[in-house]
Amino acid sequence: MRLKHPRAARTAVRSLLAPATVAALLALTAPQAAAHTDLNTSDPANGAVLATAPGAVTLTFSDAVARKDAQLTVTGPDGKPLGDGAPAVTGREVTLKLRPTDTAGRYTVGYRVVSADGHPVTGTSTFTIREPVPPKHPGASTPTPSPTSTLSRSAVASGERAVTSLKAVGIGFGIGVVGLIAAMTVTVRRQRRNADDADR
Repeated sequence: MRLKHPRAARTAVRSLLAPATVAALLALTAPQAAAHTDLNTSDPANGAVLATAPGAVTLTFSDAVARKDAQLTVTGPDGKPLGDGAPAVTGREVTLKLRPTDTAGRYTVGYRVVSADGHPVTGTSTFTIREPVPPKHPGASTPTPSPTSTLSRSAVASGERAVTSLKAVGIGFGIGVVGLIAAMTVTVRRQRRNADDADR
């Protein structure tokens, strides 16, 4: 049986195939677009201010990343790398151990990973180690006197007062003795004068 209108039939078939082709293309490209990964969190967090340097830096991405293509570096304020070995990849996490340091300043974390579809993802974050707080000078604060030291100072003060009193008594006694000797001398002289006058 022949179709009376072959051109119309071909047009109808094309109209049916066009939506199906578009749907197939969308199905092929959608997983690739969804496979792109992004950085979710970082530890230390971006912009964090720390009292001491962390032992490691860990980045967590939205999807698993390729182990062989993961790159993670940490650079100190002096521009020297601080990483200890190669980064370790566990699923969505990339971790880099750090060498011990006490240098204050800003540290830069740089990363480059590859998502499941082969798309590279790069970026940076920073954290800061603040200057250590200097210890207070021992003479800056007045220590609270202990009861023992208070009693010792009281005993010393009492002893000083006692010595002062003894000195005053001694001085008074000396003055009294001198006065008594002077009075006795005057009396003896008067008696001698009286005796001489009587003899005459």
